[in-house]
Amino acid sequence: MGRKCIDRINWFDKGRVERCCNVIELVRNGEAELRTSAFTLAGVWKKKCDTEAVGIQKEQDRAFENLIEAEFVKKINVDVDVGSLARRLLRRHPSIGKPQDAIHVASCLPGNVDELHTFAERDLIKFDGQLPRRDKIKLKICKPLAPLEPDMFSDD
Repeated sequence: MGRKCIDRINWFDKGRVERCCNVIELVRNGEAELRTSAFTLAGVWKKKCDTEAVGIQKEQDRAFENLIEAEFVKKINVDVDVGSLARRLLRRHPSIGKPQDAIHVASCLPGNVDELHTFAERDLIKFDGQLPRRDKIKLKICKPLAPLEPDMFSDD
C-alpha cells in the first residue's frame, strides 16, 4: 500500500478539494496510506506582509482538525530532526522558498513516504524525483490524483 502525504488542503478551490477527497477515499478503501505533518494544522492559514490573511474559515476549523485527527491519518511530528532537515533542505535548495514547504518535504523523507501531494507548483513540484528519502529512493512530488471520470462505455 502506497504512502501519500498531503501537505495542506486549500478549502477555497473546488478542484483541489476534489483531488484531496479522492485521496482520502483511496485511503478509506485501503488503497493508500495518508500521512501529514502536524504542521498542516497551521499551514492552512497564511499572512504575507501588507496583505490580508487567507485560510480556512473559523467555522471550518473543527472539521479540518477532525480530518487531521482521524484515525486513518498518520501524523508526522515536527521535531528537532524534521526542523533540522528542513533547514538543510532550504540551504541546499533555496528555490524551495518557504520554510513550511521544507517542513513538509522533511516530514516525508525520513519515513520513506512514497509521494508528497502538494499544490505548491512553483516551489515543490519541480523537485519531483530529485530528493532522496532515507532509503535513497527519490521522493515523488505531485498534485493529488484527480478523481477518475465515470466510464462512459459501461453497461450501467
